[in-house]
Amino acid sequence: MKKNARRIVAALLITTLSAQADWRDAISGLTDEAKSVWEEQTKALLKDDAKEENLTERNRRLHQEHFGAIWEDVIEGLEKGLEINKEMEKAPRHAIFGNDKASLRKDFDSVLDDIIDLLLDDNLLNYRKTIRESEHKIATAEKDILRYREKKIVAPIESRIKTTKADYEKKIDEARETIAKEKAAIVQTKTAMSQNFKELGINLTPEQIDVLLARIDGDDIIRMTLVMDVLKQITAQLLGIMQESGEELTHAKKYYGMHMVLLELVVYIQDKLISKLSTHYLPKIDQIIDHTKEILARTSQRISNEENLQRRNIYYQNYQSQQLTLKTALLYRQNLINELQQVREARAVSRKNLELAKNTYETVTLSSDLFKIIASSQEMMKEVMKLQIPTIIPFENSQMKEKYQELTEKLQGR
Repeated sequence: MKKNARRIVAALLITTLSAQADWRDAISGLTDEAKSVWEEQTKALLKDDAKEENLTERNRRLHQEHFGAIWEDVIEGLEKGLEINKEMEKAPRHAIFGNDKASLRKDFDSVLDDIIDLLLDDNLLNYRKTIRESEHKIATAEKDILRYREKKIVAPIESRIKTTKADYEKKIDEARETIAKEKAAIVQTKTAMSQNFKELGINLTPEQIDVLLARIDGDDIIRMTLVMDVLKQITAQLLGIMQESGEELTHAKKYYGMHMVLLELVVYIQDKLISKLSTHYLPKIDQIIDHTKEILARTSQRISNEENLQRRNIYYQNYQSQQLTLKTALLYRQNLINELQQVREARAVSRKNLELAKNTYETVTLSSDLFKIIASSQEMMKEVMKLQIPTIIPFENSQMKEKYQELTEKLQGR
């Protein structure tokens, strides 16, 4: 890489990393020249960066643009869901011909799925993918460095045809700078993710972000949180429309009915996560735990039976690694159980809110009463969102983090 190109790479990293607690890790692979550029230009670039749109403003703008793009489709979906809901209330439990409650429920769930797809903004959901891509590039660059070092040993000092020692040294420098650049990208991505959650009223430390990204249910938690946040915005818009409608009860009941569909959607997405946790994630982690215990028992037996000290030491090292796997799997299992309990508690609150909404829809005769109830539901929705976010405890060490990620890949069937 040419000298000015190196300066560009170093300069691009400054804004991202200067404010980060773990910036030293991110620049550990930079060349001395790049570090020098870092020190020279930090103040200047930070000053320039302050003029640019900050992260919070950017997230808010993108969020508003997304909301504006989906608004009409969401309203159409809510109206459709409300009509099906009305039919479902009147339909028989079982019917040989025509619709019954079960068939209409399938139609209603399909509408809810369509609304969820509309609501989801890709920003948070793509974070894990972005970080994995950077991690893959880092791993590739690290392998390249080892390969270049091996080839450098037998490379000629000067040659017009073959790659020289100096050429391999340049390749190593380039690989190091790739590593530094991708580490910076990971820091930036985690910072953006943390800021995005903060915008939703949820404060997560970088260490907690690491745990969330490593969990099998991480995307589910993010998805559920995003949906809840957009639902709050939709409810606020419905309140505005109701206010403009004045005391017209027919219009008020229509918008209140849409609000009721939103509450149905909250329960629906919570039910889906509960189903995943109880019927898929937990049974799979239980299988891993049982399998690890079997391996530990066999390894322990072999340690006892082995007389050769060298082989015995290797068995013992394997045993320690297997113990770490078991310890991490048990922690993983407890995390999933805690999340299951929290979402169940949140769903219980959501169901009570839904029951109240249905009862109110059938009995209230004043539009002003409907307006007050929807307004109060905003606070209830905030509490539900906080209730269903898991208590995230940071990893004890990097080894446990790696094991946790390995277990996630097994749970995903990789």
